[in-house]
Amino acid sequence: MTKLTCEKCDGKCCKYVAIEIDTPESLKDFDDIRWYVAHKNINVYVDDDYQWHVEFLTPCEHLGEDNLCQIYETRPKICREYNQDECPFHNVYEEKFTFRNIEDVDKYIREVFKKGKHVIKDEIED
Repeated sequence: MTKLTCEKCDGKCCKYVAIEIDTPESLKDFDDIRWYVAHKNINVYVDDDYQWHVEFLTPCEHLGEDNLCQIYETRPKICREYNQDECPFHNVYEEKFTFRNIEDVDKYIREVFKKGKHVIKDEIED
């Protein structure tokens, strides 16, 4: 098996930060999501395991113009432990849902949440 490397990569994994958030369960929760995506360079997405994330589209200050880490030897532990099997450069990765603006959230509320099709991660695991 070929070892995956960062060679020729466009630095996708170094151009955002994603933090897990609780699955929204009420219209108030969705209003919070509406507020998140009202800000520039902020998305919310649902991954293939139905885990919700807020995503900050901002590059690492140590990513060079060549898309390589300029502090590779002393990079943070989270970077050293990054699993390239999940790398967006080496794999096709599609979110279940991505919300880039308030309209995306409102559409989800109308077409999914209010129609009872909203999936809560804990319900899948039961």
